[in-house]
Amino acid sequence: MELETLRNALIQLSEEQKEIKRELSKLAKDRRLETEISSNCLCLPKEIQMEQQKLNSELQEGKEEGCTEAVPKAKEIEDEMQKLVLQNFLLKATIEKKTKKIERLQQKLKRQRAKLASSPLLLC
Repeated sequence: MELETLRNALIQLSEEQKEIKRELSKLAKDRRLETEISSNCLCLPKEIQMEQQKLNSELQEGKEEGCTEAVPKAKEIEDEMQKLVLQNFLLKATIEKKTKKIERLQQKLKRQRAKLASSPLLLC
């Protein structure tokens, strides 16, 4: 019976030892992760600042490129607007002329109808 008790005690100690090793291993892993996270947190502001500087630089380049591209485009749009204004002016003038011609033709038509109405041919 003493042997059996000793054997059971050794088995129990062995299991406890395995459990302690697992916990130590888990703690070591947690510490490594904690250290890694901590170092990442310390590097993060520097990385953010570097990324922000890079983005600002790219933005400035884009603005400069955009300005150089925008000036000719703006000139092109302005030229197109001037053409449209001229075309609009010419169309208005044409409309005015055609309106006056229509009015003259309507007046002529009225006169001819009146003339026809008073014509002796129709009286017969």
